[in-house]
Amino acid sequence: MSEITNYDIKIVGEDADNGRIEFDRLNLLTKSTKDIATKALMLRLRGFSDITPDKSLKKALSLFLEAVSGNPKDGTSLKIGATHFSDTITGVQYELFKPKEEILKLTPMYLVIDSFHSALKGDREQADLDKPLLKSLLSFKSNFLSDNEIFYLSNRGTIPEIKITKDDFKSISILEESIPSPKKVIVNGQLDEMKVSKGKLGLQTEQGLVNVFANDKSIIENIVEFMGKDITITGIANFKANGQISFVEIQDFGNSGANDKFFSKKPSALSANQQLLFHTKQVKKGNSFQALKDISGLLKDDINDEQFSDMIKDIHR
Repeated sequence: MSEITNYDIKIVGEDADNGRIEFDRLNLLTKSTKDIATKALMLRLRGFSDITPDKSLKKALSLFLEAVSGNPKDGTSLKIGATHFSDTITGVQYELFKPKEEILKLTPMYLVIDSFHSALKGDREQADLDKPLLKSLLSFKSNFLSDNEIFYLSNRGTIPEIKITKDDFKSISILEESIPSPKKVIVNGQLDEMKVSKGKLGLQTEQGLVNVFANDKSIIENIVEFMGKDITITGIANFKANGQISFVEIQDFGNSGANDKFFSKKPSALSANQQLLFHTKQVKKGNSFQALKDISGLLKDDINDEQFSDMIKDIHR
């Protein structure tokens, strides 16, 4: 029998009925928590969170309500049981971007807590977050009934406790808005023979290495003939929480034409508007003018003076 690891969700500070939980609220809490776990797992297994898991993975994402307790003074506590993926994921094509051994040590509830840690306290350069997963974290805000409530998500030692307040979702919102949406791109370069792993390949462009991959096995079977040669790839670029490109999902590919290098480049991390929005939202109003001056150098190659002036007006509306 698989070993169950226990986690706790504690809610304190509710204005009324502190220590009790109504069925509709319980349903919302379980649904939003499960959605975060699902997207976090798919991100680690498939490189993108907004993918529907198959039956075997849905079973691996099971979370069990083991107990509910509470009182008006201490609030409501839910004891959650979860099983390690090493006991539940079998015969699955593992993710393309991390070694499988890492994910097998974790549980669905661990991924929920870790996602909040990454969004609120983590290093954006290393965070396992993308835009759909951040939207799920933002949806967790609907579990709050009042402004002074606090949620604590914890485990008995394997991961630090995370404290979540309603104000924390402002930071998550800024992070989500800073990530570009997936977009169609054309990239040109040489396939690197040393960067091949389970559908993932490395494309060496003039701007640097770009990770490309395909879910369709036939694409991988046919693209190998381009190893070490110039190739032009059309696909959908997805981005990390730090705004940098994560990977390009291959839709089509072919021989490089004379003009392909002109029309293709490594997808940019943040548009001029996104850079300005992200930087101005992170500073206090008193420093916003200085922040705009600081970032103006980053934008000078992307927009003219009139466009920059219009963007400033939009920010302050």
